[in-house]
Amino acid sequence: MDTLTWDGVTFLADTEPGDALQARAEIGSGAACRRASEAGTPQDGSGAPAARRLRALRAGRSWAETETRMAWDGPTDPADEPPADCPTASASPAIPAPAPLLRKRVALGLPGLGNAVEVQASFNLTEPAAALRLEPLAAAVPAEFSAAWRFDPSTGGLAPLGPGAGERPDPVILATPEGSHALAVWAPGPPEQEPDAPRPGFAVAPEAGANRLSCRFRLANAAAGAHDFACYALVGTLADVRAALRSLTTPP
Repeated sequence: MDTLTWDGVTFLADTEPGDALQARAEIGSGAACRRASEAGTPQDGSGAPAARRLRALRAGRSWAETETRMAWDGPTDPADEPPADCPTASASPAIPAPAPLLRKRVALGLPGLGNAVEVQASFNLTEPAAALRLEPLAAAVPAEFSAAWRFDPSTGGLAPLGPGAGERPDPVILATPEGSHALAVWAPGPPEQEPDAPRPGFAVAPEAGANRLSCRFRLANAAAGAHDFACYALVGTLADVRAALRSLTTPP
């Protein structure tokens, strides 16, 4: 998704080709780690944008389903990115395995929450991975969204986050300083009967010309095949987003 607009304001940055509301993955660890993205980057080797790697598309009035071969990210200048779990992309094998096949469904609105964007993502790995970080929803938000907040599900309150707060278990929000426009990411935790299932993490990181916001899951010793997760973006004023998070996290 290249564009997300509400109340006349664009919520996605447009400074780099990879700026989009997209899915990302980090596979492996250390020198063997590789990054893959839905949107691709100029350094990915193929130079093919996501539209040219699209294998299937179905869409309705408020939803779209896509199947895309993700693109391996190529070597980049470390100064262009915040610290990540993949320190040496240049050490990637010359002939890597195919990047994950991504099947994704994006839907606008939930019952009672018209300001939600639901993202269901299925990452299909071609081979097992000792370590895996999947981001069903990652967004590059304009630098004007400079106020970062943490939502506390236990109290329904907000607390400010410092720059480069990193990954945390509570939902995070990026907003304009006056709170007139805000974007949050959230995902439900695993069911009580699955205590060992991956739990969502949320991260915000500053970057030149934009701020990165993401919803992510970590797995160890991941098998080949499909790994399915869902994340949600919430759009509106800071008060709107806080109310939506309170609605989503209040026990039934």
